[in-house]
Amino acid sequence: MLCKSILRRWPVVVLLVAAASVPSAFSQQAKPVTASPSQSGARSLFLDNCAKCHGMVGQGLAGIISIAGPSLEAEHDRESVAVRIRDGKGMMPSFKPLLSPQQITELADYVTQQIAVIPLQPGDLSEGGRLFRVNCAPCHGTAARGGALAFAGINAPSLVGKSAATIAGAVRWGPGPMPSFPEGVISNQQLDSVTTYVEFMQHPPSPGGIPMKYYGSVAEGLIAWVAMCVLVGVTMWIEKRGQG
Repeated sequence: MLCKSILRRWPVVVLLVAAASVPSAFSQQAKPVTASPSQSGARSLFLDNCAKCHGMVGQGLAGIISIAGPSLEAEHDRESVAVRIRDGKGMMPSFKPLLSPQQITELADYVTQQIAVIPLQPGDLSEGGRLFRVNCAPCHGTAARGGALAFAGINAPSLVGKSAATIAGAVRWGPGPMPSFPEGVISNQQLDSVTTYVEFMQHPPSPGGIPMKYYGSVAEGLIAWVAMCVLVGVTMWIEKRGQG
């Protein structure tokens, strides 16, 4: 009889046991994931000193008046980031008077280990040239020296002197009137190729001689024709002087 009673009540017993185990399992799953003290401190440093220009997650901000900062999502060079924080660069001020060397190191580690989410690898130069001519050259010029944007009333900046991390971040971020190019449009592998091509175009070979600031074959051809006409004119003038 006892066995029959237990068998009849077995579903109830199972439910009671399961209900008793739920709080324990839930409490294990609901434990918050806390960052280490060093990571938490570095994040506070970033939010206090960097986020106002570079964004809460380093995505970059386009400032209408003065506050602006490029994306940090491809900054993997820890030493370069530490030097930039310490000494400043361009519009970015030096944080040496405000942060200790240890804090600068922690902040550089945080940027390169937590903020930098865009991988960067050497890409294919030929593919990068094709992608650049299709997506970038209409604004930045075929030589990556920038150009005027009549529809926006501004100039697209030159890419000379821009690091691969800055270029990759701008492609993903889309600062100002520049559109963003997510992975669905340009994959990470293609992004590597674009940055490789831009770095090549910053210092391209000049087998023909003087590059003339890489304005292109039309400008160089015009200068050649003008020089030729001047030479012809001078020659005719010398000939007339000789006959007279």
